[in-house]
Amino acid sequence: MKRTPSSPGPAVPTLARSWAGRLARSALGASVFGVVAASLDAGWAATGAGDDPTFQLATYLADIGVFAPVALAVGLLGGLGAIVVDPSLPPSPATLVASLRVRAIGRPADIAAFVPLAVLAAFLWMTLCAHLARALLGLEAAPLLVGTAVAAGSLGIGLIAGLAVLALTPPLRRTLATASDGRPACVDPAVTGGVALGIAATLFALGVATGGVSGEGGFLGIYGIFKRPELDLRAPALLLVVALAAFLAPAAIRTVRAPVALLVALLPLALTARAASALTEQPAVGQALERGAPVGGKSLAILRRLADRDGDRSAALFGGGDCDDRDARVHPLAEEILDNGVDDDCSGGDLTAAALAALAPAPKAKAPAESPAARLPADLNVVLITIDTLRWDLGYAGNPRPVSPNLDALAARSTVFERAYALASYTGKSIGPMLIGKYGSETHRNWGHFNKFSEEDTFVTERLKGAGVRTMSVHGHRYFGSFGGLDRGFDVVDMSAAPPEGAPWDVDNKATSPALTDAALRLLGSPENTGGRFFLWVHYLDPHADYLQHKDVPGFGAATQRDLYDGEVAFTDRHIGRLLDAIAAAPYGGRTAIVVTSDHGEAFGEHKMFRHGFELWEELVRVPLLVHVPGAAPSRVPARRSLIDLAPTLLEVMRVPGPAEGAPATDFLSGASLLPDVLLAAGEQAAARDVLIDMPAGPYNDARRSFIRGDMKLTISGGARFELYDLASDPEERKNLWGTPAAKEIEPYYAAARARLREIHVTGARK
Repeated sequence: MKRTPSSPGPAVPTLARSWAGRLARSALGASVFGVVAASLDAGWAATGAGDDPTFQLATYLADIGVFAPVALAVGLLGGLGAIVVDPSLPPSPATLVASLRVRAIGRPADIAAFVPLAVLAAFLWMTLCAHLARALLGLEAAPLLVGTAVAAGSLGIGLIAGLAVLALTPPLRRTLATASDGRPACVDPAVTGGVALGIAATLFALGVATGGVSGEGGFLGIYGIFKRPELDLRAPALLLVVALAAFLAPAAIRTVRAPVALLVALLPLALTARAASALTEQPAVGQALERGAPVGGKSLAILRRLADRDGDRSAALFGGGDCDDRDARVHPLAEEILDNGVDDDCSGGDLTAAALAALAPAPKAKAPAESPAARLPADLNVVLITIDTLRWDLGYAGNPRPVSPNLDALAARSTVFERAYALASYTGKSIGPMLIGKYGSETHRNWGHFNKFSEEDTFVTERLKGAGVRTMSVHGHRYFGSFGGLDRGFDVVDMSAAPPEGAPWDVDNKATSPALTDAALRLLGSPENTGGRFFLWVHYLDPHADYLQHKDVPGFGAATQRDLYDGEVAFTDRHIGRLLDAIAAAPYGGRTAIVVTSDHGEAFGEHKMFRHGFELWEELVRVPLLVHVPGAAPSRVPARRSLIDLAPTLLEVMRVPGPAEGAPATDFLSGASLLPDVLLAAGEQAAARDVLIDMPAGPYNDARRSFIRGDMKLTISGGARFELYDLASDPEERKNLWGTPAAKEIEPYYAAARARLREIHVTGARK
């Protein structure tokens, strides 16, 4: 039966075809702009590659390939959003404004009042939610509970804001609809909405200008966080451009046939298929994308996860490094089992016990009579001072600025380890392992960013306390208390400088050095604590971002982040000086050893990075290390050393034994005492030692390791991507030597060192 023109039958199929065509054109718009965005993305990744056109071309092609699926996904969402906004007609800026005015026909004042109120309410909602999240995220509470509270609070604020808009619309409508002479006033919703957007943008800009980088500075100050140099908004900006292109493309290219649009939109996926194999053959390109491409790096991680066939978190495709993607026991982060005929860790072959013994002989234990501690007083105390985020380049190391006069004076009467290395590049994976005496991947920990360490690991303070040493600690951050287990083995844990129990952990915008020194002096002033042998640990926080300006430490300014940081270091040094002076003047001063070091360094734009974490560049992991032992002559040790050696050093200085023979397999120390270096005879040189920096994966970082042998530094990312730098000729780590003969020389030594690790594999499933 022939349908009349008014029959509704074909309406749904016609609308569906229209929507399909619009989605195809949205995909084309997203794909085209995705290629443009990927070119920018790749340009950032290729920065620093010099004039190597082959590498740059490979980076551009790979980035377009890994960007393409993201662009299409964003394009689909943008196209669906356009259909929701207007199911019948592809939207454009002109049609959106016209549609708004059409909706105002018959009730112009209502819409003209509602639109600006809705815009301003949305801005208010966003601001209040930001304050709520800032307050709740600082609490010591389960992430799920905090997330639920933030979500519930945001919904509640949104409901109140919506009700407020509805309540205020009628009075504003009356104001807009009638001028003083009785004629209609401003009833154009496009105008009132535009004014509201301008007001919201002005308030946002004011908040950015007046707020602090931690969100302090009043109600609008929360937007000061956008001044953080490490806040990278390039990825959302690129994705927003792609989404807008998808949203507006159907109206702009409505003459392009849907099949043609879809075919052209899918063309970049050919480069995705190419990248799947090419990145395996060009690991340096994948590394460049991971580190320098705001969108490409994240997309690459997603593609690797999707390509992982055996669920071991590594893939054979996209440079994932998995040499057998059918066996979950074989992957780059697996433990190499000696002599089993299997390349368990995808390092190129099975490691044999004979090769391990030849490349990395097991250290021989010294007989008690050989211990250098026999040359020291038997009743030494130890004060350990750790300074958060302190770089190695202090005054005694050549810094021309007066950042550390008190530490410089201590260095003049101490052993200075000129090339010392932290165990990771952020606190949660460096401090705990350092005080346990194991590498990070050898500890029993949870998956948190702030790692919690179980009682299967023994802290050095537990050994000291067991030997009758009075153990004390002073801290300004709650992480160093019971949360992570870092309070184990202490007789006294003074948290008077930290926020009170239950308060947010955020202390970045507070100066704590004065209170920390005051608390330490109170402990040292008590005969109960210093009447016998004692160990005191003080962890100073102020050099950690956010950097404050201290008026009582002039001469550094605030022109740059480094200026502020140097001022923070000088401020901390001043208060450490008070502690050092008090120790020197005390009756026990002549028999108190002092150790000063840091948990990690800080970046100020080196390698396009700010702050710390994630990577293992020299500026992030090279730290100060001063060891003052009464009776030892001042000296400098140029040989590279690791803070894995700190726990054995503390034990030897205090003549406290380490793990006993027959101790459980989990009770061991991975380092060796530094006391032989401290007590070297005149003219002797400290022997070279390999250095391993071990940062296991966590919720916000991929696994990273660096292995330093001589001047050659090998860095391994995710267990699969390698870089090699000659620190003697290239201290800034600019020229990657991986793939040269030098790589073949160091690789087996790293394999042997890794085989000696007693790794504990932890994933997100273990909380």
